[in-house]
Amino acid sequence: MFYAASTNGFYDPAFHGDAIPDDAVAITQALHARLLAGQSEGATIMPDNDGRPTLRRPPAAERRAALHEAIKSEAGRRIVQISPLWRQSNDQREPSEEGARRFERIDAIRAASDRIGELLDETSAADLDAFMIEGSPLWPEFD
Repeated sequence: MFYAASTNGFYDPAFHGDAIPDDAVAITQALHARLLAGQSEGATIMPDNDGRPTLRRPPAAERRAALHEAIKSEAGRRIVQISPLWRQSNDQREPSEEGARRFERIDAIRAASDRIGELLDETSAADLDAFMIEGSPLWPEFD
């Protein structure tokens, strides 16, 4: 496996053959896996001064802001599963017991979102990469 700073890309000789850039450096499969895992957690793969790939993590404030947005997005996804906007509008126009139950569930999701956001604010910068949103046990479960 090779990494080329000129393209910020990875090259496998079995796949790319001789089409590997001249500035490519050999890397291990383990490093490649670590780099891809870091990238999936929000880090950026960048070349260091020697052209070797490294991970650059955004500043903690930037990561925390992105996580807050992810919490809001997850809450919105859960709310729409309970009641799409058109149904919420209908429930406001014509109140019913079923509509009231849907709004109670929406309120529970919003409250959980707020609690998860507070927990995020208390999380150290070192632990931000492991902060769980979708799988948080604070989200309410409904039957």
